[in-house]
Amino acid sequence: MRIIENTLLSALAAGITIAASGTAHASSHREAPAIAEDQFADNTDVYAFISPQSPDRVVLVANYVPLLLPASGPNFYKFADSVRYEMHIDNDGDAVSDITYRFTFKTKVGNGNTFLYNTGPITSITDAALNVKQTYTLTRIDDVSDDAEVIARDVPVAPWYVGKRSFPNNTYDMVANQAIKTAGSVKVFAGPRDEPFFVDLHVFDLLGVGGAPTTDGVNVMSLVLEVPIRDVAIDGVRPRSGDMSPSSVIGVYASSSRQKVTIRRRNSPTENDGGFVQVSRLGWPLVNEVLIPLKDKDKFNRTQPHRDVANFGAYILMPELPGLLNAVLNAGCAPTPASGRTDIVGLLSPRGTTAADLLRLDIRAGQTFEHSSFPNGRKLADDVTDTELTVLCNNGGALGDGVNANDKPFLTTFPYLASPVSGNP
Repeated sequence: MRIIENTLLSALAAGITIAASGTAHASSHREAPAIAEDQFADNTDVYAFISPQSPDRVVLVANYVPLLLPASGPNFYKFADSVRYEMHIDNDGDAVSDITYRFTFKTKVGNGNTFLYNTGPITSITDAALNVKQTYTLTRIDDVSDDAEVIARDVPVAPWYVGKRSFPNNTYDMVANQAIKTAGSVKVFAGPRDEPFFVDLHVFDLLGVGGAPTTDGVNVMSLVLEVPIRDVAIDGVRPRSGDMSPSSVIGVYASSSRQKVTIRRRNSPTENDGGFVQVSRLGWPLVNEVLIPLKDKDKFNRTQPHRDVANFGAYILMPELPGLLNAVLNAGCAPTPASGRTDIVGLLSPRGTTAADLLRLDIRAGQTFEHSSFPNGRKLADDVTDTELTVLCNNGGALGDGVNANDKPFLTTFPYLASPVSGNP
């Protein structure tokens, strides 16, 4: 693993790119046919890093609902009341979830006789002028014992940034910050944020890059959770600094689930019934989007990480992208060895953990925010597209899409993601 990381760092330092540097574009995220038709349940990105403010705490970010145009009224975007949004943590290395943080939402309309999201300027998150309000319940589930603990109820979701008339005198951030909730040792936020994943979307036009920005200024729905590391470590104890066991890292992924049955009747609300079925999941960025072929993308979203090797291992060992990079861009990517890309498998299975699409983060004592760089966790500012292109091409040089930073600066304090783009700046 250390050899792979050193090789990766050397390649990134080489600075060879396939496009000139430019401003940031948002990600597409529409990685599978079925979930592309169900945007409110679509995972877009997962981040995990040691808190920059408290090295004994870990920050988990799960984003959903891609490519949200700021001026999207009158029914502005929100989380779906019918979806379970979950963050999962594997803390013993077997790629099976041991701890789940579940978010469930409820929407309330104050005045149903108007089409307006807000009926006047909004001065607080409880303002009567905010006509459409959403709240959520956060539950921590011990997946081993099946014990569940409600951490917080009826927590307000930050409102949509409708525009300068709805939030006069630049008051949006003040109102949105009221959605930050501290419940015991847990800090949590839910609401719209600026899309943090920067990439040149022209890459999907036969790997074209370097064009003018096309999707700057879009938003995403974010869940941000900060908890003590002991809360996610095995047996509630942070591993010591010299620990090299599978439990010295956590594996993180996010998912969304819907009930099995949806009933639509004339002149009545939609009803949902039955148990919940996972419809989307995400750990590493771009795995399902780029590495999994169309025929298996929906299957990927409905299966569990511990089955990844059996279900999708061949696509990791023999990835399609290096050949495409050579054929379309003449990138000079190294031939795939007969034994396959075991180096990528190594990145997905550090310290003897089960290989799976999990974002692994070292949580040993002494680890800090500066250590949390992809593929050891993922900070908001990590250029994962360049990193993954470099790893996949494997020719000793660095590849990139020419987009090297987000279009808005990230915050230095919780919830860390930049404020959403206004619908009427």
